[in-house]
Amino acid sequence: MKLKNKHRADIVATLHKRGTSLSQLARDNNLHDSTLRAALCSPRTPSNKIIAAYLGCSLHELWPIWFDSKNRLIAPKRSRIGRRPSSQKRIGKLTPTRRRA
Repeated sequence: MKLKNKHRADIVATLHKRGTSLSQLARDNNLHDSTLRAALCSPRTPSNKIIAAYLGCSLHELWPIWFDSKNRLIAPKRSRIGRRPSSQKRIGKLTPTRRRA
């Protein structure tokens, strides 16, 4: 079975059932209101830890795709597919230009 992260709406609903919101939880931790919202879309370890601690579960339970069973961030697999080549490697940029006297 393929692992799936807990849906962001389920996390928000659980927070509301416990009487708080992502914005309030962020303010309680001296963060900007939108900081914890961003943690629901992509892994941001400090923000994810705040949410998991409030809900009383591990990072791996909420986001098994992002965190391993020891709550360490799983490194993303990088690929060169779809990336543009570096502009610094183009022939025209590497050859020195001549100054006219």
